[in-house]
Amino acid sequence: MKKYLLLLTFVNVFSQPGTYDTTFSIDGIATECQLNTYFSSDASFQSSGKIICFGDNYLTNRVSLVRYNSNGALDTTFGVSGFIGNSINSIFPANRGYTPGGIAIQNDDKIVIMGLQQSDAFGNGFWVVRLLPNGAVDSTFNGTGYLDLFFGTAQDRGKCIKIQPDGKIIVAGRSGDLGQNFAMARIGTNGTLDTSFGSNGKVQTTFSGTQSGVNSIALQPCGKIILGGWTNNLPNEYDFALIRYNNDGSIDTTFGVNGKVVTTINNMGSDTISKVLIQSDGKIIAGGYDSQSVGNYTLVRYLANGSLDTTFGTNGVAVDAEFTGNCDIAQQVDGKIVLVGGFDTSRISYLRYLNNGQLDTSFPVNGPIANVGLLGYASTVLIQPDNKIVVCGSLSTVFDEFGNTYLCSVVIRLNPGTLSTNEFNDNEVVVYPNPTSSFVGFDNSVNQFTKATLFNYLGQEVALQSLNSFSEEQIDISSFANGVYLLKLSNETSNTTVKVVKK
Repeated sequence: MKKYLLLLTFVNVFSQPGTYDTTFSIDGIATECQLNTYFSSDASFQSSGKIICFGDNYLTNRVSLVRYNSNGALDTTFGVSGFIGNSINSIFPANRGYTPGGIAIQNDDKIVIMGLQQSDAFGNGFWVVRLLPNGAVDSTFNGTGYLDLFFGTAQDRGKCIKIQPDGKIIVAGRSGDLGQNFAMARIGTNGTLDTSFGSNGKVQTTFSGTQSGVNSIALQPCGKIILGGWTNNLPNEYDFALIRYNNDGSIDTTFGVNGKVVTTINNMGSDTISKVLIQSDGKIIAGGYDSQSVGNYTLVRYLANGSLDTTFGTNGVAVDAEFTGNCDIAQQVDGKIVLVGGFDTSRISYLRYLNNGQLDTSFPVNGPIANVGLLGYASTVLIQPDNKIVVCGSLSTVFDEFGNTYLCSVVIRLNPGTLSTNEFNDNEVVVYPNPTSSFVGFDNSVNQFTKATLFNYLGQEVALQSLNSFSEEQIDISSFANGVYLLKLSNETSNTTVKVVKK
């Protein structure tokens, strides 16, 4: 069969990057203030594109959720007029304070939330709750919808959550009488501990410091688990900390030094990982902050073995001195990294980096600032399938007739600009025939890719296929409309993207 190498100019027109998407709510910003004392902690998408923000009604020490439709309107079919607050508290044991950690959405759109429960009477622990897609309690989860989880130490503090492809739920945080352990547990789909994982479902790992903690979980395609957070190696010095586990909860000693990686950003600072991402080429991005008091936004990229990727930023590290505070990160399909947080703890901020760790100057210089409120901050950034950027957080911008200020949930949607293709390693693989009306094929004997992902011209993922042979492979695109597509081929350590024309 004759092979063709396609050479095209790929054009994709969007509004200017970083501008408000005016098709979303009112001029790109949606706020809801019925909760009055709302602090955002995390957010996630359901399959319909609806956005759930998870936070804290801090006056009552109760967790709260609010759901928005994909157009930014409050979804009044969720909970009570779009909100869930005290209506789920009946499943929580009395006399305990509950604060939010993380939220994850199952493939069936069920909602799993978790966090810290704290009380002098009961001690610290993790809590996990599963809700039905409409916000009602799922009583099939542990028989009640609720799971209380203890590691038996004074500092059991739940922080983050991730759902494995098989539906099992991983929760993580810290434990230990001094809070010195990375702590993790795996829960089965029925809401009980998975006793095949770690020690009866739980894992505790001590770093060299007297205190450590987990803020983020990332899952590799091979099933390995990476936890990211912080540890203190010296008094008043906290460093980025990563550890990788095998799928059974044992430490993967091929990663870093005996499974652990510690990175010092600021010799006398509080260097803390807020979020860990796995790139399609297997590289690991850690986003967080450095400094003793108010931290500068920081990105670090590691190779798959845990060593610093010196091609990223400056020797693997990118620090933005203009912006400070906690942050969250997400990666677009073209490899660009969106970072959001709270600028000087008073304004929502967001900026974007290229895949090489350099600031993306197509966003406004130094990143745009949404000066839309006092004490505003962003807790979460999400990327829609069409590459639009969704920023979730909190604001104190609403005043009543008496001048009282209310803390509110806020969602901002931003335009991504043109989907960049120069971030990809284009045309390293020849696909044929191209153009095609049905199938494209390629020789997989050299690169041995394990996954093929097809994106349309908007950057939306339209097909995903596992690759099972390491010889000739075929991708069926016969059911798709005519046009230009990006075919991304990847395995655990590398990826490449080629342009395909369907005629």
